Amino acid sequence: MQKVVRRVINYKYTALQSDMLREGAVVDFDCYIKRFNNYVIILEAGTLITAELAAKLKRVEKIYIAIHDTDKMRGYIERYGLREMSAVPNPLRSVQEMIPSVMRLNETLQQCETFENQLRSVYQTTSELMEAIFFERSETLPLSALNACVDALVHCLNRDESDVMPIILRIIPEAYTTHHHSTNVAIFSIILGRSTGLTKESLNEVAYAGLLHDIGKMRIEESILVKPTYLEEEEVEQMQQHSNFGWKILQNNKIANPKILDAVHYHHEKLDGQGYPARLRGKMIPKLARIIGMCDVFDALTTQRTFRSNYTSYEALIVIKQQMADQFDEYYTDTFIRLLGSSRKIGK
Repeated sequence: MQKVVRRVINYKYTALQSDMLREGAVVDFDCYIKRFNNYVIILEAGTLITAELAAKLKRVEKIYIAIHDTDKMRGYIERYGLREMSAVPNPLRSVQEMIPSVMRLNETLQQCETFENQLRSVYQTTSELMEAIFFERSETLPLSALNACVDALVHCLNRDESDVMPIILRIIPEAYTTHHHSTNVAIFSIILGRSTGLTKESLNEVAYAGLLHDIGKMRIEESILVKPTYLEEEEVEQMQQHSNFGWKILQNNKIANPKILDAVHYHHEKLDGQGYPARLRGKMIPKLARIIGMCDVFDALTTQRTFRSNYTSYEALIVIKQQMADQFDEYYTDTFIRLLGSSRKIGK
């Protein structure tokens, strides 16, 4: 990778598709990565993308450009024929900028002509809000906006699951990001919860906890979160603190519902007692935490990571059913298998 030449903290940034930085191209704009809440340049404008450099860039989870360089980006797209990638990213909005559109979400859904458009709209809005939350790393959470997203998700998904799962599998991106993962886990948890008899109140609780199950990662060093290879033992120990951190962040925001708190706190517990943070066993693990924990692993397995390829839904289920049988509640695993089988789209 090119040597970091300077640190810039006063711009606004937006994410870029790394596969746009193709071998043989010359970038017209500075490119950045995020380190410890600051942005550092990894490519200066005018850099030629060599084969070696292109290979290294593909291993970087997120690359950013400054929003004021959007016009340069459009020129780059035109010159290298990248129109088919719809490559100009939408500027990342702040949490405060997101709140008006989130609070109009129900009105927006009423204007959607099809159920699929409704799901796409609520998915996009929710994931953008989560992206802004994780991006800003403010531990003061926008509770009203989160409640609006939860209400919209449950309203859309609290219906015949056979109608829902095929659409969900179509709209979920294959690449892993924390904000998409949070939204995915909430969605899968709602569908699984509904299919196992959760009440409307419990569906709202599992959706809320699903969205915020990884909120504690805001306290984890950025270098660990975006590391393109497997974590070292010490880094794993730091990462495992996120469930404790998340529990504390929710409490600091006056979230007092014990089911939500426990689901966030214990979503990495395993039936065999080998999970964390409390090494709970079996039915000692709260029901919502068991649901979220299984959906968390399923989504992690079926989305692409920088250090491995993603599994298909079928492959992920085989892994969960056979290799992790002593970790997850068999009832939830079997129900999830049935849901995916009824979707008639076992590949994600």
